[in-house]
Amino acid sequence: MLPETIGRYQIKEELGRGQATVVYRAFDTEANREVAVKVLSVERTPDISQRAHFRRELKMIASLEHPAIVPVYDVGEQDGQPYFVMRYMAGGSLSQLIASKGRLSLQETARIIDRIASALDYAHKQHIIHRDIKPDNILFDLEGNPYISDFGVARPASGDASPAEGQVGTPGYMSPEQIHNETVDERSDVYSLGVVIYQMLTGRKKSRLETKTSPLRSRPFAQPVPDILSEVPELPPEVGEILNICLAENKHDRYVSTLHLARALNKAAFGEERPSVIPDRYGNRAAIRATLFWTFGSVALLIALFWMFARGGNIPFLFVASTPTVSLLPSPTTIPPTQTFTPLPPTDTALPLPHPSTPQPTATLPGGADQIALISGNDLYLVNIDGSNLLQIRSENSPKSNLRWIDRNRLIYLSRNCAYLMEAETKQTSPIVCFNINEELEGFSVSPDGKFVAISIQRTLNIIPFDIESIKNITSRFEFSKIKGRYCFYNQFPFRNVLWGKDPSTVRFAAHVIDTRLVNSDQIFLLNADINNCANVALSRLDTIPGARITFEKDSTKRIGSFDWDGKNLFLLNDTIRNDGFGNLYLYNSETRESTKLNPINGECCYRDARFSPDGKSLIFAFQRFDRSDIVLYYIPFAELQSGGPFTPIPLPARFFTTARENPQPALRPSQ
Repeated sequence: MLPETIGRYQIKEELGRGQATVVYRAFDTEANREVAVKVLSVERTPDISQRAHFRRELKMIASLEHPAIVPVYDVGEQDGQPYFVMRYMAGGSLSQLIASKGRLSLQETARIIDRIASALDYAHKQHIIHRDIKPDNILFDLEGNPYISDFGVARPASGDASPAEGQVGTPGYMSPEQIHNETVDERSDVYSLGVVIYQMLTGRKKSRLETKTSPLRSRPFAQPVPDILSEVPELPPEVGEILNICLAENKHDRYVSTLHLARALNKAAFGEERPSVIPDRYGNRAAIRATLFWTFGSVALLIALFWMFARGGNIPFLFVASTPTVSLLPSPTTIPPTQTFTPLPPTDTALPLPHPSTPQPTATLPGGADQIALISGNDLYLVNIDGSNLLQIRSENSPKSNLRWIDRNRLIYLSRNCAYLMEAETKQTSPIVCFNINEELEGFSVSPDGKFVAISIQRTLNIIPFDIESIKNITSRFEFSKIKGRYCFYNQFPFRNVLWGKDPSTVRFAAHVIDTRLVNSDQIFLLNADINNCANVALSRLDTIPGARITFEKDSTKRIGSFDWDGKNLFLLNDTIRNDGFGNLYLYNSETRESTKLNPINGECCYRDARFSPDGKSLIFAFQRFDRSDIVLYYIPFAELQSGGPFTPIPLPARFFTTARENPQPALRPSQ
């Protein structure tokens, strides 16, 4: 029978049950949110060791603060029974995902493992080993972000296994050292994560146990490890090697950390680096190089000391050096020499730059912008164009896209299948409209005059009046026709997102579409629209980009990573070569039908999220060199592109972009 309440939490249903604990879905009456409450079972009297396990889990989880570890909200005790309250993970577990979808793709597997590996590595650095990694303990939120849960059998890495504790963990996922009750370290979790990867890639609902006659009947796999390529032959060969390393009998033959495992899996899934002829199997090369460096360095230092003392005891290198030093990490205020680049080599073809126009008064700020809105992780930031006054905006912790200023005071972005509005003055965010989860919202673009909004939902394009009060209660695209005013519906192409033109005499869209008639289906259509007579006049296509006008290079996936339009005739776009959206940067002129590969930084790849400045005379973009993972932002006038550089990045704090796949989406705020 369910308890009615535990503390202030109203119990709704039982989510799961362990040997001595129960987890309930509950409602927090004070915070007005659903939560998960874990409590020792009242149906049986827990012994001292079970209480110790419970309190140890609570202590460990409370000490771990990581975006991919289920957070603890509250702790308490009721009728002598301790409990703690966690975030409710409404997206279900990995075991449920495998049961519903079957085999997961290598790319989806790598993305999930990348986040879980990061959380485990964080726990390992706090000297905590999970010891029970399995699909049931990997949970998802509604946005599909994975989290680690259940640290009930975790223990300090330095602690020896206790004979009284017995075998802990789940049969089928336990490492050999767990089975033998030996000391475990982070490589035990590497083993368990390898079993989970095997399940994800094969679609097995349960781990494959050995036969009952085996002396290690709790082992998931007999030696040698089964060949995953025989079950899933389309996987790259590196995956078989990765699993052989993860599931090695001897822990010294496994990856030394979950991060090394994740990097190897990412390499196999996304091809970020070329595979080495001799694989870096255990992640020890860096350690070996560092050891050799310090060994030889120490010997050289001792020789130098001996030589200096032999010459009279003067040791000049102990005094302050007069030569400048270089930091390995970019400083927020200074730019290391590696970030200064030589000019672009001259080309015979002139860039299709904006045509000269009637002279305008010089803007007080370059590009007519004074601030940048951008994304790091799932967080929204504002920063001045010189890198000063970096400010994090309080917002929902979910992936964000389509950042656009609709005027100087209002920024719009998409998150959780909703369109959100951020007020520049108050720095407050609020939802404009939210749609049903089964109707994917991909674009929300307000017209330059602020009168209409183009909504790309479920690959259809819908034009309605931009009246927040009228649309705030809409939950489906089928309700657009109820809004008072003009309504245009287009479905002749699969629309992902559109941008409005700036010519007041005609309505034009630059639409990111999926054109299945072309080999490169990812295209941008330049379209004419008659929204005054849209019921009778279809969209007319004026141009297709890249179409046959831009030839992407061999290593390109031919997918458009991002694009922008000046509202007239110039387009910026990049293809995808690496890290989910970084590629070569192109400029296209729809009047002359000419294109140029820009690649402003030394002619090198890779770029994403290039945007025109409000006055159209400058561009901002994110740059990640093809052989590195760090990301920097540049803001450069068009006039300087052909003259060369050197170009200086916007000085942001070191490691501001924490992963190689960040999607900064810089949006320039008009200065007036």
